[in-house]
Formats: sequence, structure tokens, C-alpha cells
Amino acid sequence: MIKDDFARCEALFPEQRTQLRQIALALRREQVNTMEQLCWLFQNSPESLAGMRSIGEKRMKVIEQVYRAYQAEGCLAAAQRERREGIL
Repeated sequence: MIKDDFARCEALFPEQRTQLRQIALALRREQVNTMEQLCWLFQNSPESLAGMRSIGEKRMKVIEQVYRAYQAEGCLAAAQRERREGIL
């Protein structure tokens, strides 16, 4: 779930803890519930991502940091984990 993935990033970016939580809430409000969905939006439709309620230029930079950290872990491995857990 997106909330859990953003919570894990709090250890990587502790100075942005509040923003990470607010972004996760905003994404869930817009029905972006998995990192796989976020990866797709970030790669294919960043303008629609930036146009979401409570997501602007500053938060897009934070989303990019989370996206890059997630890419380092591997989108495919994480998506497979989510499928096994029945999230997707």
C-alpha cells in the first residue's frame, strides 16, 4: 500500500516526514493506492499527478525522491510482493 511505502521513506527522509504523510493521504484520496500505480503515473502522466489536489511542484519533488528510492528497491519486486499479499 502507498501509505506503507511512504512510511518506509520516513527513515530515508526524516526531515520530510509530515510531507510524506500528507502526500500519501492525497494520493489515496485520488485512488492511487499502490506504488505500481504511482510509478506508472510518474513515468507516463506527471502532469496529471501534479494536477491532483494537494500535489504541487514542491510535493512532486518529494514524490520523485520516493519514486527513485522505490526504483532502487525495484518496482517489479515490490509489485510482485503486493500481488502476493493480494493488494493489487
